[in-house]
Amino acid sequence: MLKRRRKSSLHGGLNLARVKSVEKMALLGPAAFYIGLLIVLVTAFVTPSRELFTVLAVLGVIVGLLNITARESSPFLLATIAFVVTALGMQMMITFTGVTIPTELTRLAANITTLVGAAALIIALRAIYEAAKGR
Repeated sequence: MLKRRRKSSLHGGLNLARVKSVEKMALLGPAAFYIGLLIVLVTAFVTPSRELFTVLAVLGVIVGLLNITARESSPFLLATIAFVVTALGMQMMITFTGVTIPTELTRLAANITTLVGAAALIIALRAIYEAAKGR
Protein backbone atom coordinates (compact mmCIF):
# COMPACT_ATOMS: atom_id res chain seq x y z
CA MET A 1 0.00 0.00 0.00
CA LEU A 2 1.36 3.38 -0.97
CA LYS A 3 1.51 6.09 1.62
CA ARG A 4 0.33 9.49 0.63
CA ARG A 5 2.77 12.25 1.30
CA ARG A 6 1.62 15.58 2.56
CA LYS A 7 2.38 18.30 0.16
CA SER A 8 4.96 20.52 1.74
CA SER A 9 5.18 24.12 0.80
CA LEU A 10 7.88 25.37 -1.46
CA HIS A 11 9.66 27.07 1.44
CA GLY A 12 10.08 24.15 3.83
CA GLY A 13 6.66 24.29 5.43
CA LEU A 14 6.62 28.01 6.08
CA ASN A 15 3.38 29.88 5.96
CA LEU A 16 2.91 31.39 2.50
CA ALA A 17 1.88 34.77 3.91
CA ARG A 18 5.04 34.85 6.01
CA VAL A 19 7.17 34.01 2.99
CA LYS A 20 5.60 36.85 1.02
CA SER A 21 6.22 39.33 3.84
CA VAL A 22 9.86 38.20 4.06
CA GLU A 23 10.20 38.65 0.29
CA LYS A 24 8.75 42.16 0.55
CA MET A 25 11.20 43.01 3.34
CA ALA A 26 14.05 41.74 1.16
CA LEU A 27 13.07 44.33 -1.45
CA LEU A 28 13.02 47.17 1.08
CA GLY A 29 16.82 47.27 1.57
CA PRO A 30 17.77 47.72 -2.08
CA ALA A 31 14.86 50.13 -2.59
CA ALA A 32 16.07 52.25 0.35
CA PHE A 33 19.57 52.31 -1.15
CA TYR A 34 18.39 53.40 -4.60
CA ILE A 35 16.03 56.00 -3.14
CA GLY A 36 18.90 57.26 -1.00
CA LEU A 37 21.19 57.56 -4.03
CA LEU A 38 18.51 59.42 -5.94
CA ILE A 39 18.01 61.83 -3.03
CA VAL A 40 21.80 62.27 -2.75
CA LEU A 41 22.09 63.23 -6.41
CA VAL A 42 19.05 65.51 -6.54
CA THR A 43 19.75 67.31 -3.28
CA ALA A 44 23.34 68.13 -4.22
CA PHE A 45 21.79 71.09 -6.02
CA VAL A 46 19.74 72.46 -3.10
CA THR A 47 20.66 74.01 0.22
CA PRO A 48 21.16 71.24 2.80
CA SER A 49 18.79 71.03 5.74
CA ARG A 50 18.39 69.06 8.94
CA GLU A 51 15.45 67.19 7.42
CA LEU A 52 17.53 66.11 4.44
CA PHE A 53 20.26 64.65 6.61
CA THR A 54 17.64 62.95 8.81
CA VAL A 55 16.03 61.28 5.78
CA LEU A 56 19.42 60.17 4.45
CA ALA A 57 20.44 58.81 7.86
CA VAL A 58 17.18 56.86 8.23
CA LEU A 59 17.60 55.39 4.74
CA GLY A 60 21.19 54.49 5.66
CA VAL A 61 20.00 52.68 8.78
CA ILE A 62 17.47 50.73 6.69
CA VAL A 63 20.20 49.81 4.22
CA GLY A 64 22.49 48.72 7.06
CA LEU A 65 19.80 46.57 8.65
CA LEU A 66 18.34 44.95 5.55
CA ASN A 67 20.78 45.17 2.67
CA ILE A 68 24.26 44.21 3.80
CA THR A 69 24.90 40.55 4.63
CA ALA A 70 27.48 39.30 7.10
CA ARG A 71 29.74 38.31 4.20
CA GLU A 72 29.57 41.83 2.75
CA SER A 73 30.21 43.58 6.07
CA SER A 74 34.00 43.80 5.94
CA PRO A 75 34.25 45.04 2.33
CA PHE A 76 31.45 47.55 2.94
CA LEU A 77 33.09 48.89 6.10
CA LEU A 78 36.47 49.12 4.38
CA ALA A 79 34.97 50.98 1.41
CA THR A 80 33.12 53.32 3.77
CA ILE A 81 36.27 54.11 5.72
CA ALA A 82 38.18 54.74 2.48
CA PHE A 83 35.46 57.06 1.18
CA VAL A 84 35.07 59.05 4.39
CA VAL A 85 38.82 59.46 4.92
CA THR A 86 39.33 60.48 1.29
CA ALA A 87 36.43 62.95 1.38
CA LEU A 88 37.73 64.54 4.59
CA GLY A 89 41.28 64.64 3.24
CA MET A 90 40.14 66.28 0.02
CA GLN A 91 38.10 68.82 1.97
CA MET A 92 41.11 69.71 4.12
CA MET A 93 43.37 69.96 1.08
CA ILE A 94 40.89 72.18 -0.74
CA THR A 95 40.53 74.42 2.31
CA PHE A 96 44.31 74.63 2.80
CA THR A 97 45.18 75.35 -0.83
CA GLY A 98 42.26 77.68 -1.46
CA VAL A 99 41.17 75.83 -4.57
CA THR A 100 37.55 76.45 -5.40
CA ILE A 101 35.31 73.59 -6.39
CA PRO A 102 31.60 73.66 -7.14
CA THR A 103 29.43 73.70 -4.04
CA GLU A 104 27.41 70.85 -5.51
CA LEU A 105 30.41 68.51 -5.25
CA THR A 106 30.84 69.36 -1.58
CA ARG A 107 27.15 68.76 -0.94
CA LEU A 108 27.28 65.49 -2.88
CA ALA A 109 30.15 64.22 -0.74
CA ALA A 110 28.35 65.26 2.47
CA ASN A 111 25.14 63.55 1.35
CA ILE A 112 26.91 60.31 0.42
CA THR A 113 28.80 60.37 3.72
CA THR A 114 25.52 60.71 5.63
CA LEU A 115 23.82 57.84 3.78
CA VAL A 116 26.75 55.44 3.83
CA GLY A 117 27.93 56.48 7.29
CA ALA A 118 24.59 55.59 8.88
CA ALA A 119 24.65 52.19 7.18
CA ALA A 120 28.25 51.65 8.29
CA LEU A 121 27.34 52.47 11.89
CA ILE A 122 24.69 49.73 11.93
CA ILE A 123 26.97 47.22 10.22
CA ALA A 124 29.86 47.99 12.58
CA LEU A 125 27.61 47.54 15.62
CA ARG A 126 26.34 44.25 14.21
CA ALA A 127 29.92 43.08 13.57
CA ILE A 128 30.94 43.99 17.13
CA TYR A 129 27.93 42.14 18.51
CA GLU A 130 28.67 39.04 16.41
CA ALA A 131 32.33 39.08 17.48
CA ALA A 132 31.39 39.37 21.15
CA LYS A 133 28.68 36.72 20.85
CA GLY A 134 31.10 34.23 19.30
CA ARG A 135 33.26 34.03 22.43
